[in-house]
Amino acid sequence: MLIFNCTKKLRNEINFPIEVVAEEDRDDFYNWHVHLFRINRRKCVMLMNVATRYSIFLYGLKKKDFENFNALCIAAIKKNFKADRIDKEHITEYFAKTGEIKYTKTYNRSVISTLNNMKRDTEFRIDDFLPTERMNLIRLNKVNNDTPILTLEDTFPSESLQKTFREKMGQRRQENIYRFKVSLKGIEPLIWRRIEVPENYTFWNLHVAIQDAMGWLDYHLHEFRITDPATGEEAGIGFPDLEFNNNLKVSWEERIEDYFNNENNSATYIYDFGDYWEHELELEEINPAERDQEYPLCLAGERACPPEDCGGVGGYYRLLEILKNPKDEEYEVILDWLGEKYSPDDFDSAQVEFDDPDERLSKG
Repeated sequence: MLIFNCTKKLRNEINFPIEVVAEEDRDDFYNWHVHLFRINRRKCVMLMNVATRYSIFLYGLKKKDFENFNALCIAAIKKNFKADRIDKEHITEYFAKTGEIKYTKTYNRSVISTLNNMKRDTEFRIDDFLPTERMNLIRLNKVNNDTPILTLEDTFPSESLQKTFREKMGQRRQENIYRFKVSLKGIEPLIWRRIEVPENYTFWNLHVAIQDAMGWLDYHLHEFRITDPATGEEAGIGFPDLEFNNNLKVSWEERIEDYFNNENNSATYIYDFGDYWEHELELEEINPAERDQEYPLCLAGERACPPEDCGGVGGYYRLLEILKNPKDEEYEVILDWLGEKYSPDDFDSAQVEFDDPDERLSKG
């Protein structure tokens, strides 16, 4: 049974019968406290899981959203679980076990207190998360769920959620690893990397791995272009930007395992739409993860990444010409601009370090 324990404000908004649920019928993992409030004069809802204190914030709800509140909440829970890399089979099992949905009154003062604290944190943070119709709540929810809650055994709601899934549903099946070759188009000799990433990575996670393996600095927008197996049509997946492309799927909401397979094994990755660095992304293998090996992993590669903002392929070739000729009138200017020695042949896969994609996203 999935239980939504509603505050009085929310009970006045929704048109569902409020029932009494006996304590012995409650399983806190399938039990959510839900509160209604306003930010920027827009109606908002915060859901908080009783067992894990994992929270989900919904912004700018309208009358039709409250009329379809069941579907709204289930979709939001699924989307956030998916973005937090909960195993697909575990998400399916979670909702298979919930069965019917019941609405009742809030009852746990500790959860209500934590929920109110998270509401205040959200009000403080919200201006950093694009308060528009395309406002991406997944990013905000990730930050909220990586905020420590001292009353939790695991401190962070995101960690508590992962642990509770393992306790309730067992260890996930052995994780597969996707091996990709990333090649920068338009430049010879080829600049390329071979990386391995977990199958439950989102496209945002993959983007960060590519950036770090290639040596880019992630200063600009990016986009993946790949055939969507569900439609057979090309999908654009990236960081949403209202002024540039309003039709992108959001990279931290889409999992690579839903797109890549042995048949659908290639994509284009574009970084910096000014310089327009176009990469070929090829799925080479899908293998079981090696025990005790940390991922992502850079296995191999050749040649240094072009300097950021050097002017695309043409600018890169011009830069190489200048570096080969100390008598060129731009030689000293380019050396000063680079700020350090640059050798186009240098690359060592052992020196690649990967950032935490969630931390990168929270700063985005």
